[in-house]
Amino acid sequence: MSPAQEESWELFRIAVSPRTEWLVLRVGGPDGDHGYGECSDAGPTETVVRELDRFVREFGTDGLHSGDDFAAITVRGGIEQARLDLTARRADVPLRKLILGQDAVSSVELYANINRAPGGRTPHEVAATAEAAVLDGFTAVKLAPFDTPDADGRRTLAAIGLERVRAVREAVGADVDVMVDAHERLGLDELTPLLGPFEELGLYWLEDGVGIGRPGELAELRSRTRLPLAGGEFVHRSDEVDAVRGLLDVLLPDVKHAGGPRAALDLAHRTGGMARISFHNPSGPVATLHAAHLAPLDAAVAERLEYAYGEVAWRSDVVHGAELVRRGRLTVPDAPGIGLELDTDHPAVTRVWSGRLAPRPSCCR
Repeated sequence: MSPAQEESWELFRIAVSPRTEWLVLRVGGPDGDHGYGECSDAGPTETVVRELDRFVREFGTDGLHSGDDFAAITVRGGIEQARLDLTARRADVPLRKLILGQDAVSSVELYANINRAPGGRTPHEVAATAEAAVLDGFTAVKLAPFDTPDADGRRTLAAIGLERVRAVREAVGADVDVMVDAHERLGLDELTPLLGPFEELGLYWLEDGVGIGRPGELAELRSRTRLPLAGGEFVHRSDEVDAVRGLLDVLLPDVKHAGGPRAALDLAHRTGGMARISFHNPSGPVATLHAAHLAPLDAAVAERLEYAYGEVAWRSDVVHGAELVRRGRLTVPDAPGIGLELDTDHPAVTRVWSGRLAPRPSCCR
């Protein structure tokens, strides 16, 4: 959509770890109001800046720059988040009221994604991180056991991955749900021998054993296991969901990569109730609160919300404490919009780009 009023755009980079940076977009209007969105994991900062420059150049032609590549979609997702936050703030209502019509949601349950937490990747070290998450009150943990090869090279990726999963299950006990994100690291023939052990370990779901971009192969995986299957973190088109309907037990739309919160909701509704919904969210506080306002979309299909556990101790400080997590639950603010302000003076925060957009005359749209 084209702006009805002039807008200022600013991009902030938050340096988190050698692996992670959060990219936060602030969109402001002439009245001084502003909203926040996140486009982390769209690519390197220079790629995001290039996409923002393209949006600025093409603004007003027929809405936002409509590129269909991953970076463009994710940046568009950040823009739409920020605009919805701004709209809700101007209406003086929480985002969930604007989008879902819900007045009061005190908190949402999280699961701990331990994949970005510091520490080693031996089975013992991964299990220790999972155990720490449980001690912090999380009732479910997710690991990516195939992301890192065996340090001494003695075991195959499949073998060391299975050892990590077994170690986590032993550490957290039978009452905690364990999810595995395979990140499509193994071929189907490599993954198949692990399905039986995974079933014995009682996995809550297996994520991206096969990506949704290969529906035929996903159907073959579906035929080989009783494990609940999850996927769809990068989905942004309805036909992608249609192609895997009945093959996934849990769909994982992302408010960034889907192209914004409304797009993520549309994809969730596209399943027609045939899959549960857990918003994909290995993200910073801005995207996390956007997803939290959507998370209670339907109690019949809503799953726990993903949370990047243990990455940095100062995570909530960059939003002045607005991201409040206690005992595995995230408090959903009642303040207008998503309910946070970015601390632009925090030492991890740097403004890396800015732009200004004005409505074009009707003759030029």
